[in-house]
Amino acid sequence: MKRLFCMVLALSLVFSLVACSSGSSIASYNSINPSTDNSSAAQAGKIDSPTEDLVIGTAGAGGTWYVLGSGIANLITKYTNINMTASSTNGTVENMRLVGAGRLDIGMTQPPADYDAVMGQDLFDGESFGNLRWMCGGHYSIGQIAVPASSDIQSVEDLRGRRVAIGVVGSGVRHVVGNGLLQLGGLGLGDIEIISVNQDQGTEALQDGTADAAVYSGGILVSGLLNLSQSMDVRILSVPGGSIEALAESNPAMAAAMKYVTIPAGTYKGQAEDVLTAGFITAFTVNADVSNEAVYAMLEAIYQHSSELEEISTSGSEYTLEEGLAKGCTITPHPGAVQWFADHGITIEDPLAGR
Repeated sequence: MKRLFCMVLALSLVFSLVACSSGSSIASYNSINPSTDNSSAAQAGKIDSPTEDLVIGTAGAGGTWYVLGSGIANLITKYTNINMTASSTNGTVENMRLVGAGRLDIGMTQPPADYDAVMGQDLFDGESFGNLRWMCGGHYSIGQIAVPASSDIQSVEDLRGRRVAIGVVGSGVRHVVGNGLLQLGGLGLGDIEIISVNQDQGTEALQDGTADAAVYSGGILVSGLLNLSQSMDVRILSVPGGSIEALAESNPAMAAAMKYVTIPAGTYKGQAEDVLTAGFITAFTVNADVSNEAVYAMLEAIYQHSSELEEISTSGSEYTLEEGLAKGCTITPHPGAVQWFADHGITIEDPLAGR
């Protein structure tokens, strides 16, 4: 009797094992849109995604880009199967070269630096990175030009031939923000005497009189400009109304990365009137070899958990569909991004189509 019972029990175990093995526990990627049912990732509370290691290039440690880039890397690692690491770099230009060379998977940049890298122009003259793809936009950096209050410089156009502290070679402060503000005033980098210093050194140059103007990039309230306004009377130059629309005719890639920003009166000591200036979008550029599924999952993680970015930086509030996520596409978008935005009701066009 015992022998018969053991045989029955053994057969029951065999049938149970066979039944359990008839279903697959391996998540499949039959579409770009990640599954929300039955996958191991979903059961663990994560967005369904490939398991891989990716690196994002930010900028100098301690700056807004590094803080937000690290926050995004943490979000993606926390909420997907992607392990993302944030790398400190020299910013915009270096990131485009490193992503294009495959040494980074994603790079933070300020358009149109990504456009210039694809087209092989400006700082990328003689080199072209056709494998760069737009993934999404982010927050805006506010450009501001300060002059001493006693200066005869009243407009951006008045900077012609003057000494301007405008960032170092390769920096977004010089080649995107400073250059963009100059173009809104009808000038270019060749129309000024360039003082090649960083923003802190630009403050010192204004204070000691070795510069006539200084360019700042950051939030509406920039610490360097705030400190400057406490030590001397300054004036912030406004850009002409309608200048972004006018620039779109001659430099559409630059204009597409801008928006008007008003700096309210009283933001800085002695500022009696509102100042009209421009904001410059931060974009996330990926190597074309990054998979559609990975890009889709990264965007979903940022979208679902953008509130966590706001906790580490006020600029994190702009990582929404209503603000910056869908902005700043000046190069071919990644297919995974095109699909993700389409699934959220937004059509992303390829600005390079037909070229």
